[in-house]
Amino acid sequence: MLFRKTLIQEMTWVAMAVFSVLLLLVMTTQVVRLLGQAAIGALASSAVWAMMGFAAVRYLPILMSLMLFVSVLAAMTRLWRDNEMVIWFASGRSIRNFIAPVLEFSLPVVVLIAVLSLVVSPWALKKGNEFREKSMSRQEVTQVAPGVFRESPSADRVYFVENFTNQTNAGNNVFVQMKKDKNISIIMAEKGGMFLDANGERWLWLGKGRSYQGEPGQVTYDSVTFDRAQLRIETADRPVSSPSTQATPTLQLLGTDSAEKNAEVAWRLSLPLSALILTLAAIPLAFFNPRGGRALNLVVAVFLYFVYYSMVNIMQAWVADGKVPMWINMWPLHVLAAICVFGLYIWRSNSRSVS
Repeated sequence: MLFRKTLIQEMTWVAMAVFSVLLLLVMTTQVVRLLGQAAIGALASSAVWAMMGFAAVRYLPILMSLMLFVSVLAAMTRLWRDNEMVIWFASGRSIRNFIAPVLEFSLPVVVLIAVLSLVVSPWALKKGNEFREKSMSRQEVTQVAPGVFRESPSADRVYFVENFTNQTNAGNNVFVQMKKDKNISIIMAEKGGMFLDANGERWLWLGKGRSYQGEPGQVTYDSVTFDRAQLRIETADRPVSSPSTQATPTLQLLGTDSAEKNAEVAWRLSLPLSALILTLAAIPLAFFNPRGGRALNLVVAVFLYFVYYSMVNIMQAWVADGKVPMWINMWPLHVLAAICVFGLYIWRSNSRSVS
């Protein structure tokens, strides 16, 4: 009981610290990326924090898999470094006795990774895409900010309003520039605002203004004076494209003949399976040899981790491209990894018995 309790408690504390650091790193990179997209108009500024939340949910399976591997590797490496492994071996324990407490610690997380990978992550990606489309459809409306020139996401319109009142949705001294083919239309109005028609379409109304239309570089242009005009603002209420394969629920991907969909299912199943294999591999990989350098085993273990996940991504691409038959899928890779882990246990057990 002391052996099991001590090991699980240490791995739990290490896992909490590792997960916090990994999540902070992912959130930082996502904030930078999303703010960059918002700066160039590829994402509505109001959607940055919501998209960051969807991205965090999407990356949770990968973060938890890396958390499991690092926590087990770090805890076992400390046991070797502090010579506690010698004490456990002298007490009649072998390296195989560490499998049971590691599984007791990791299996609930592996089940959670499977749920996140198969159910939650596709849902988060789908909702994130829908939220992005809706926020971009409203971006053209929300970017009518007082005293600032704003360009629409499609780069064919520029808006300016001197001041704007949210209570009345109206502003004074409105400027609109529109591009269509080679012609440019410039509209200046004393006032304007937004409204919805009976069909839910968004419109910009303009009062007491003048419109100029012509081709840049030409001397002639058309001028029209109006008391009231209105411009339709396109929204995402129109039909959107079907969700991507990554955002499709797992149940809808099963039983299809599409290589791309089968590759996506295989990748989702690979996340919990590879997490379990790598967690078990961390036990023999944690062997610490003072003569080989203090961080040599960590470098080798992390290298093998990224090689495994790189091969999973490569196999997914091969299955999607038809280079690997769908009935073979990624199973040879996982079987080979499991055999390598089994070989590591035999090698480490033999080296311990010899020593």
